[in-house]
Amino acid sequence: MVERVLLCYGTRYGTTAEAAQEMSKAIQELGIRVDLVNLKKGPPSDPLHEYDLVIVGSGIQAGRWTKEPLNFISHNADALAKIKVALFVVCGSAGSPDACQEAQTEYLDKIAASYPSLNVISTGLFGGVFDFKKYNFALRTLVRSIVKKQMQGNEVPEVVDFRDLGKVRAWAAGLVRDANS
Repeated sequence: MVERVLLCYGTRYGTTAEAAQEMSKAIQELGIRVDLVNLKKGPPSDPLHEYDLVIVGSGIQAGRWTKEPLNFISHNADALAKIKVALFVVCGSAGSPDACQEAQTEYLDKIAASYPSLNVISTGLFGGVFDFKKYNFALRTLVRSIVKKQMQGNEVPEVVDFRDLGKVRAWAAGLVRDANS
């Protein structure tokens, strides 16, 4: 029975934090205690064995997870092997039907395979936000060209939002229900 969840994440520009907050709300609405931890600010304060489920997520930039969630998994692999674990990523590729399978493989399946001792019960792939005002010139130019390809040559606005927060909430709630069955 899932009574307590650790939901930890790494984010660069805040979109993953917003997704994690939505997940936390959905799980709390089921009457379950959630500890929401931005790993950039530090590790969870309680020992991992106190949790029934640990959800670890990251934003993706340049094809990579943020370092904090990967370090968290690596440093806690033994403890996480004894707990149900779910992984999620927030990325622009999830907003493109053509790129979803590759994103699933590259950003979730490969990470899970890198830690075979983990009991990964689910993975979540969610669309992100490109807010070009937040990027430096070089990153803005690179990301804009990638997004333009995704949008099949259409003009790219200053903010491109591929999020589906309903899907994010549904995944989190379903994850807890499935873990309880």
